[in-house]
Amino acid sequence: MATTGGLAAAAGGPSAVVGGPAAVADDEADGAEPEVEDSNIYYDYECRSLSFGVPHPSEIAEPKGLSAVNLPAPTYPLRDSLDKYSIIDSAKLSCLQLEGVQYACQRHQLILPGGTRAGFFLGDGAGVGKGRQISGIIADNLARGRGQHVWLSTSSDLRLDAQRDLQDLGIHCKVIDGCQDLDLNTKALGLGSEFKEGVLFSTYSTLIGSARGTKSSRIDQIIKWCGGEKFDGLLVFDECHRAKNFQVGEKEDASSKTSKCVIELQNRLPLARVVYASATGVTELGNLAYCERLGLWGEGCPFLNFEAFLKVVSKKGIFFLEMLAMELKREGAYVSRGLSFKKAEFETLTVGLTTSQTHIYDQAAKLWMDVRLDMQKAASLTNASGRLNSVYWGCHQRFFKQLIVSLKVDTVCQEAKKALASGYAVVIGLQNTGEASMVRKINQGGSSGNLEFLSSARESLIALIEDHF
Repeated sequence: MATTGGLAAAAGGPSAVVGGPAAVADDEADGAEPEVEDSNIYYDYECRSLSFGVPHPSEIAEPKGLSAVNLPAPTYPLRDSLDKYSIIDSAKLSCLQLEGVQYACQRHQLILPGGTRAGFFLGDGAGVGKGRQISGIIADNLARGRGQHVWLSTSSDLRLDAQRDLQDLGIHCKVIDGCQDLDLNTKALGLGSEFKEGVLFSTYSTLIGSARGTKSSRIDQIIKWCGGEKFDGLLVFDECHRAKNFQVGEKEDASSKTSKCVIELQNRLPLARVVYASATGVTELGNLAYCERLGLWGEGCPFLNFEAFLKVVSKKGIFFLEMLAMELKREGAYVSRGLSFKKAEFETLTVGLTTSQTHIYDQAAKLWMDVRLDMQKAASLTNASGRLNSVYWGCHQRFFKQLIVSLKVDTVCQEAKKALASGYAVVIGLQNTGEASMVRKINQGGSSGNLEFLSSARESLIALIEDHF
C-alpha cells in the first residue's frame, strides 16, 4: 500500500533500508531481479461483492489505495425490493451501480450512538451513473413503503434528469419542482393530496431562503413536508461539495449559508437516510464538516465534534484523506469509482483560419485598439479610477476567448460528422452557453421570439461601452 510504505520510509523504518543501494547490489549478486515499483495510480475496478447484475458498459477504475480495501460482505436483501420494478432482471442497472445501491441501503440500517441514522457517501465520477444509483436507492425505499424523499442539487434544470433516471427504472412517482411547486399547490385546506408524497427536488439556493412575513423559511417548509423528526425517507445531497465552506469555532458566523443549512437539515431530520453524492466532495479535511452522518464525530464516536476531529487530523496532511477514504470503504460507507482512461486516445487539431476569419480577427483587434485609445482619453478628461484598466482587459480577454471559440465551430462540426459516420457517439463541451447575453437582451425590451443571431462577444463589448462610457 503506497501510503503505508511512504510513512515507513519517512520514519526511517525497514522500508527505508530494504530499498537502499546495498540491498539492490545483494539482489544482483544473488542473480535475483530487482523489484519493480508499481507506479499505477488507478486499478481496474471489478464488482466482486454482488453475484447478480450485468457488467457496466464502460471500463471503470478505482484509486490505488481504495483498491487495496474490500467492501464488507453484502447483507441487505436488495432483490426483495428491486424485483418489484424488474430492475435487476431487466438490466436497468449494471452490477457496479447495484453495488452502490446495495451499500447505501445497507449503511442506512445502522443507527449511530448519538441516535442519528448513518449516511453513505457516493463519490463516483462522471460516467458511472450517480443519478441512476440515487434513483435505485429511491426505488428500494418506495418498494418498502417509504413514500417521501428529498433530493437537493445545484440547479433546478437537473430535476428533469432526475425524473428521467427514475422513469428509466420504471418508477413513475411524483417529482415535485421545489418549494415553489409546494407554494403553488397549497390551497386553503392545505397541500393537494398528489403533492404529499413523491420526490421533492430542490436546490441549495432555495434551501437557504429565509422567512418572509408570515411565510416560514424554506428549510422549515421542507421539514414540515417531510413530517418532522420522524422522517425516515431519503435525503440526498447531490453535488454536496456546495456545502463545504463551513468554519469551526469562533469563525462559524463566516460559514456559508448553504453549509449551515445542510448541517441544520441533517440535525433536524435525525432518522433520514442521508446520501452524499459528489466526485469532488472533500478536497481537504476542512471540507468534511457537512458529512455529519459518516460516524466520525459526535456522541459515542471517536471525536466529540467536528472541531475536535479537525484539530487532531489536520496535522496529518493530505495522506490522511486517503487513509480515511480507505477506512470508510472498509466500513461500507463510501465508494469512489470513475471511468478508466486505459483505452482513451487524445489528438490535438490545429484549426487553420480562412481569409474571411483572419479579416474578422484583424478588424476585432483594430476595434479594441480604438476602444482603448478612446477610453484612455475619456479617463484623463474625467479623472476616472485606475480600475477602468482591469475592467477593459477583463472584457478584452472574454471577447477574444469567445471569438476564438467561434472560429473553431466549422472544424468541430466537420469532425463530429466524420465521427458520427464512423459509428461513434459525439460529446461536445460548451465553454459558454450565451444565456447571460440573451437574458440581458430580452431585459432591454426584446422578445426571445424576435431576437436575431446573438453574438456573446459583441454583447460583451457593447456592455463595456454602455456601462463605462
